[in-house]
Amino acid sequence: MAMKSSSLVPVLLPFAMLSLVLAILTGLVRLGWAIPISETAGQHGALMVGSFLGTVILLERAVVFKNRWALLAPALNGLSLPAFLLGWPVVGLWLLIVGSLGMVLMTYLFLIRYKHPYYYLLFGGSVCLVIGHVLVVKTGFYPLAVPWWIAFLLLTIVAERLELSRFLPIKSWQRLLLWGAIGVFLIGIAKPFHGTGQGITGVAMIAVAAWLLRFDMAVKSLRKAGQPRYSGTMLLLGYGWLMLSGLLFALPIVFPFVYDATLHTFFAGFVFSMIFAHAPIILPGVLGRQGVFYHPILYVGSVGQLLGLLIRTLGDWQGDSVCRMAGGLMQGIAIGIFLICMLVIIVRKRLYFPY
Repeated sequence: MAMKSSSLVPVLLPFAMLSLVLAILTGLVRLGWAIPISETAGQHGALMVGSFLGTVILLERAVVFKNRWALLAPALNGLSLPAFLLGWPVVGLWLLIVGSLGMVLMTYLFLIRYKHPYYYLLFGGSVCLVIGHVLVVKTGFYPLAVPWWIAFLLLTIVAERLELSRFLPIKSWQRLLLWGAIGVFLIGIAKPFHGTGQGITGVAMIAVAAWLLRFDMAVKSLRKAGQPRYSGTMLLLGYGWLMLSGLLFALPIVFPFVYDATLHTFFAGFVFSMIFAHAPIILPGVLGRQGVFYHPILYVGSVGQLLGLLIRTLGDWQGDSVCRMAGGLMQGIAIGIFLICMLVIIVRKRLYFPY
């Protein structure tokens, strides 16, 4: 799918990156680090899922349209960051709702224009994002929104993987296995989540992870050098984290910080692995550039973040606060390294390949 660049994208993208930085800092506060931003620490989930991921995905969608008005949705979504910083959480959440409604409209237009099956997943994921934001506004209780945010990200990522893998020789019955797993997943989300819904959702997440491990093009990418091998490695690691998160949801496992481990194996393990894998491919399109933004140095930040998550998860299991704090700090530093490396790669591309 060809992407149309806009001069507004370089203005909007920093809002998403600053949202990520603030989300990391608020996450560290929640782990026990003394950082003077405690008032926004309660918005950690909204910042990460809405202000950062929502804005980035909206930008990816909006640059496809020739009309610059499409960039209004990511712009409004990105403005949730200053609202949260100013201590206006309700305003920030309403901006996220407006932005996510823009995503619903864009994915609906994609669906009626292209009619590929994976656009149903993109549309369904954007609806789930709206539901999650609305639940936070109505109840003020973030755990009610979490399963819907998970659904938004899982459906969106699976849709993108299906789009990128659409030319693989996957048989109809094999595709039906994935659609069946997604159907079970949505049943689990729709049921009372912290009752039977959680277990159903976990089983479905395991099934989706197993399908991706078996049928996604990631394994084939390992046979190639450079960026394909890097992206394939990150994808397979991400599918492993998705399976672990599903196991934690599905099984009656009890340990000191099981909720933290269950959520972050999905968000920091699965979702960030997808970000690391796709960033070298997607960012050039968003910025209107040719080629890919890749250098082997990207392994440092991406693998470092996953190692930090592993340390943190072990701390969750053992109830070791020092281990949790150290792992979380390692995650934040590693993500920062990844962002800096990606920025350097982009600047070098502009210097040596200006067109």
